Amino acid sequence: MARRGRNADDTMAPRLPRRNGQKTGQRLEEAQAPIGYTWADYVEALVAEHGTLAALAWKLVERGLAEDTTSVERAIRRLRGRGQRDGGLIGQRLLRVFGVPATVEAQARWMGTYHSPFGDLPVQLCVDQLRLWDRPPLSESRARVWILLGLAGVALRRRAFDDAKTLLEGAAALVDSPAARIEHHLATSYLLSRLDADVARAEAAARPHLESARNILDAARVELPPADAACFQARLVDHQAFDANRRGDAAGALALYRSLPTEDVHPFASYRRDAGLAFGLHRQGAREEALELARRACEHAGDGGYVRLRVMGLLIVARIQGAPDNAGTLARASAIAKRLEDSELLLRVERAQERSSKHRGG
Repeated sequence: MARRGRNADDTMAPRLPRRNGQKTGQRLEEAQAPIGYTWADYVEALVAEHGTLAALAWKLVERGLAEDTTSVERAIRRLRGRGQRDGGLIGQRLLRVFGVPATVEAQARWMGTYHSPFGDLPVQLCVDQLRLWDRPPLSESRARVWILLGLAGVALRRRAFDDAKTLLEGAAALVDSPAARIEHHLATSYLLSRLDADVARAEAAARPHLESARNILDAARVELPPADAACFQARLVDHQAFDANRRGDAAGALALYRSLPTEDVHPFASYRRDAGLAFGLHRQGAREEALELARRACEHAGDGGYVRLRVMGLLIVARIQGAPDNAGTLARASAIAKRLEDSELLLRVERAQERSSKHRGG
């Protein structure tokens, strides 16, 4: 018996039964549908939650979105074969009534939240994953806001500020939860702080977004998981401290980091606190205490799986060590940044290397 061939992904091509009226091209298209969340997955999740296709159809009829259940059931069955193509009217109506499953939205949110370890993966891997999810049915739902926020985060890592601006503008129309609103304001604040070299103007442009993020966090703190609330709080403080340091107010920046809770709720929040304290104490001349906190920040980053944060922590360690003792630390930071293909991170490493080289020369 001849052996069956393999497709481009080196997986055995499935033999699909031919249905009456089904064309060969249609069967092949379904067999070669891209891997990812499909309409079939979506319908399966809805049936698992509500029991039957008939139950889904009745929901649409009750909402006045359809006239009879029989035609709706047929439409939903056809929707299963749409893969990741446009779901048409029936897809729109199902998403309008049922939304996307909580587990799927949680996955999208994980990819779109800056303090998730997803943002510490190599840049191209992040792009590939986000593009895979930016297709129907998810791209036709409001959960797409997290995909756009994730793509904006990647654009910021690449210093593609115009792209980030466009993506954040697109996300603004879909923001409908406290967490998404805070994320959007913080990302916009970060972008605005990088668009203008004038410190005062950049800070003035970013300030309203920081204030809005703080107000939303204060109002919704009880609704958010404690880990998210702690991370958002740390990010807000970090933004404010960044502005304070750029103004030359090192004492004010240090006081902001000292205002953060001392308990370790989440590795990201703990990293931000200890890294900020290390930087501030170093500027005050408390070298040994600063070095201990910087190393502890690196441990928090490692514990949470935050590779990019570990690089930033290593840069603080290198700054405190000074030249020539920091050569090995800078080399480690540079190697990690290159593997991540992270333009923003590489720029920070290059600036640190330039400062170290000047000090050695002096």
